[in-house]
Amino acid sequence: MQRMLIDFSGDDAVFGHFGATGGYALAARRAMHEFGTGPETWKKIAVGQRKWAGLNPAAMLRDKPLSEADYDAARWVVEPLRLPDNCLITDGGRAIIVTSVERARDLRQPPAVIMGLGMHNPSTSITQSDWMAGPTGARPAGEAAFAMAGITRDAVDACEIYDCFTYTVEITLQDYGFFKPGEGRDWLQGGTIEPGGRLPVNTSGGQLAEAYFMGLTPIAEGTMQIMGRCGQRQLGAATKTKSPEIILCSDNGGILQSHACILLRRL
Repeated sequence: MQRMLIDFSGDDAVFGHFGATGGYALAARRAMHEFGTGPETWKKIAVGQRKWAGLNPAAMLRDKPLSEADYDAARWVVEPLRLPDNCLITDGGRAIIVTSVERARDLRQPPAVIMGLGMHNPSTSITQSDWMAGPTGARPAGEAAFAMAGITRDAVDACEIYDCFTYTVEITLQDYGFFKPGEGRDWLQGGTIEPGGRLPVNTSGGQLAEAYFMGLTPIAEGTMQIMGRCGQRQLGAATKTKSPEIILCSDNGGILQSHACILLRRL
């Protein structure tokens, strides 16, 4: 983190390039050129996750619904990213406990089992990168996790994606292979990721609308969904979605500089 902040000082700062939003704005702008994405795609992510936040009593933005018109009217932070494209800033804590399956069988709550794990760390400074529009570390990390689990993406019932920015959600899902470059906007049409959608994404509201606890926001939500502890937003009949057997969780570091993919399943 210290090194990343140093990278956004000196000559970069002279040109107004400092902070994570500036780095992701560079990546997002390049993606607009490479495969035609843009705010019309990202608004679907922001609006969809805000709907999930409305079902989460712990979400910071639970009582602040977001329409597409609201998104279009929101101020720029760093173009092409508007305020709803940015994650929250949160103080707090979150924890998960990892143990053996044998031990977990005897615990009070039904466990979520790690069935696959993959990591990849490109680690290239975004200012020197030639892959700003992907593929990111999500591609090899996802391939490793699916290979370990012995399943394909079609087996995934929901995704909890690291969402520091809306564009991060798009490029991560794209690099996992849920859609091809340039197909994100069409794939998101019709409420794909929302309550009642065919592939729920960030069911707590995520870092965009629930709270920013780094990688613990997605993995904690995925774990609780598998355990059946999510109340009004629980996947299944309550949200007109499939009861989850397998959930994919992701983590991302720096400016698309590292990636982790975890697949969780019911015991």
